[in-house]
Amino acid sequence: MSTIYPSALTLNSTFAITAPSSGVPAPLHYKIHKAKSQLEKLCAHVVIGETVWKQQAARSSSAETRANELMTYLTDPAIDAIMPPWGGELLVQVLPRLDWDKLSKSKPTWLIGYSDTSTLLCSYTLQTNIASAHATNFFDLNMEALDETTKQWHKILSAPSRKHVVQHSSPMYQSSWDALFELDNPSGFDLDSSTEWKSTTNEAVSFTGRLIGGCLNTLTTIAGTKFAPIKEWRKSFKEDTIVYLEWLDWDTAEAYRNLWHLKEHDWFDGASGLLIGRPSRSNPSEDYTDKQMIHEFADEIGLPIIFDADIGHMPPQFTMINGALATVSFQNKSGTLTYLE
Repeated sequence: MSTIYPSALTLNSTFAITAPSSGVPAPLHYKIHKAKSQLEKLCAHVVIGETVWKQQAARSSSAETRANELMTYLTDPAIDAIMPPWGGELLVQVLPRLDWDKLSKSKPTWLIGYSDTSTLLCSYTLQTNIASAHATNFFDLNMEALDETTKQWHKILSAPSRKHVVQHSSPMYQSSWDALFELDNPSGFDLDSSTEWKSTTNEAVSFTGRLIGGCLNTLTTIAGTKFAPIKEWRKSFKEDTIVYLEWLDWDTAEAYRNLWHLKEHDWFDGASGLLIGRPSRSNPSEDYTDKQMIHEFADEIGLPIIFDADIGHMPPQFTMINGALATVSFQNKSGTLTYLE
């Protein structure tokens, strides 16, 4: 079975903004209005759901309310794409309340975002075989001078075909959100550090497969459950997979334990390689570093790993389309991702 792609975005597309995880507290509502204005330059209509404007007890609203609003948008043929404002903590509460059979028969809709949103993206693709886009979130669109790497999300999802579309590693990345949060109206990310991709092979390496992954902090939770049927999904096509992951707020040992958890649930079986984003706010466990752990894990799973890639909580980031066939290449501290269909 081939991956099902939602229709390419156009100037006539309609976006729905809903908060299946965290909503936005009142002091930041003005940024939602700014992001809406920015997005309206790229599409005809932007609809903002009631959940977006609320945040209490680490979620936008009750699980039932969040699920109902999300289902409404996902099954509305007038909606072409859905972007949560950002991630959060409790999206897993929504998954059991969605009608997955109905979603698999509804018009394919682009789901776009990262962090806890990747819980939804990954589950959506694994259960319906519909592609989803791990990319920048809606809240960040309030900035008017986003870098070229970030801005590619719309160009890539607007392409009639992504075959031969190439993303190149960024020249600079943002090492911390602190400086950005001190500004009321930043024009873009605080890109303060030189990007340097790395590989466990210590030489040029390339691997090809269908992309699947997201935020390890949240994907670990659904691995091995009915909401992440990766074995069944993998049987639906003949190609290898490329698993991509990123994490935040973990020390090295905790990151390893969660990678081990995915390994034990067969996430790396049938994979050609593993792509890891820059870990955010990560600390060594005693003298055990992320770099050492990643090299050891590559030996453990018998796969090459490219790491410190443009994925996740230290922007900018690539647009990673779950389910899409792609080639990832590394050479001389730089990397590319090329779509093959």
